[in-house]
Amino acid sequence: MRHEIKKSVNKAKASMAQRRGPVQKSQERAPIADAIEDYWRRDMLTFGIPAHNGGRGRAPAFTRWMGIDAARSDLPGSHGLDTRDRAWGVQEAAQELFAEAVGAEQTLFSTNGSSLSVRVAMMAVAGPGDTLVMARNGHKSAFAGLVLSGARPVFVDPYYDEELEIALGPLAADVGAALEADPQARGALVFTPSYYGTSADVAAIAGVCHDRGLPLITDDAWGLDYALSGHPDLPEGALAQGADLAIGSVHKTLSGLGQTSVLSVGSDRVDVERLQLCFDLERSTSTSTLLLSSIDGARQEFVSDGPELLDRAVRTARLIREGLASEVPELRVVGTDELAARPGVTAVDPTHILIETASIGLTGYEADDWLRDERQVDVELVDHRRIMPLVTFAHDDRDAERFVAAVRDLVRERGKPGADTPVRPLPSRRELRTEQAMLPRDAFFARTEQVSPSDASGRISAEFVTPYPPGIPAVNFGEVYTDAIVGYLEEIVANGGYVEGAVDPSLDKLRVVCE
Repeated sequence: MRHEIKKSVNKAKASMAQRRGPVQKSQERAPIADAIEDYWRRDMLTFGIPAHNGGRGRAPAFTRWMGIDAARSDLPGSHGLDTRDRAWGVQEAAQELFAEAVGAEQTLFSTNGSSLSVRVAMMAVAGPGDTLVMARNGHKSAFAGLVLSGARPVFVDPYYDEELEIALGPLAADVGAALEADPQARGALVFTPSYYGTSADVAAIAGVCHDRGLPLITDDAWGLDYALSGHPDLPEGALAQGADLAIGSVHKTLSGLGQTSVLSVGSDRVDVERLQLCFDLERSTSTSTLLLSSIDGARQEFVSDGPELLDRAVRTARLIREGLASEVPELRVVGTDELAARPGVTAVDPTHILIETASIGLTGYEADDWLRDERQVDVELVDHRRIMPLVTFAHDDRDAERFVAAVRDLVRERGKPGADTPVRPLPSRRELRTEQAMLPRDAFFARTEQVSPSDASGRISAEFVTPYPPGIPAVNFGEVYTDAIVGYLEEIVANGGYVEGAVDPSLDKLRVVCE
């Protein structure tokens, strides 16, 4: 087994070197971490924010659980780590190294997650009244971006697998048809890889955009590791396939702290001056150096050790799949080959493991609750029929064994093979699609009222009601409620689903535009 792992790691390193060239010596640096160490080495005394002043004097309360080093790393950026006019270029140097590592022309660091990165990317491409072709399986942050930008969405439905009841990737032909039908479109936005680990054909989608001189934005928040690993079992990164703006969550697949994200420019089809202005509109003026340093450190770590770290994740995922197959045969685990054969899918990330629980009479919500409460095991994603553990480089063989044992106990203690779940048949994706009657921005700022679900059909939504996870709005600002949408939302909530974006999360009332 060790010999096979070593061969896999060496192959990954060779692939990475072939694609990016030899890793530069400068990639061993971590400019922000170096600046933090230098701050204390110089014995700096700063009269400014943050108020805790690096933990001087009375230790802040958070140091009780985070330690004093967290305070010592939370330092002022412009009058501590750098000069007032940023003459030392500390953050700029870190961003340049990240861009070099992922093959981008420029990279910006976000400490407000990929939600900020998505909104900034959208505003950089499309403004009020401009058309943006957008896959309809977007995260709610993209729908918020429609409100902030004022853009007019032309939605492209991704391929929806009726058997698995999940949205996969949009087809390049469908994106091309939408662009052809609306020659005023300013660009396209797709979301890949999906939450379920499936990658769309970015190269083909980029091709239909570039044929028209338009940029492609990819929200590949779940695939930043692809750009840094070169691992043979993981998909190729979006930038390498022609994306013009790519969004990656550092905390999702690398080793960054929560809320860390990067926005990378892949070509000159993007106005970088406008991009920077949009970024300045959205970012905090008191950026956390603690979070920034974790982005910098994640890049340094994965350039150096990415193949080994991600091989560990892939190997642990394989152990979980094998363990479930042999010890819990009552549950269907959706295979990567099975997913890869679906339309719109070019690659599958094996660390996203789809485990069907409906076959033993349990919704994913019920299975998740039992695993958490009875075995102290939780998972990344649940829905009405499955659970999905996300395996990362932090997991190992023991974690795989513990997870398999917990699922085996779930089946033994709560499972009823052949029984139906309490979820009534849900409408198909086609039944849930509806008219975009108003611009999202106009619906957001319109006069509104609250109505009961029974009175909502035919009314225009003034909120984006979002079952979470996966975080894709079932109805968007400006879309028209239908009986199918209302019934779908009520069924999800009744069976334990959590809804975000609604003024009333219980859905006793729905916010609609006044007639």
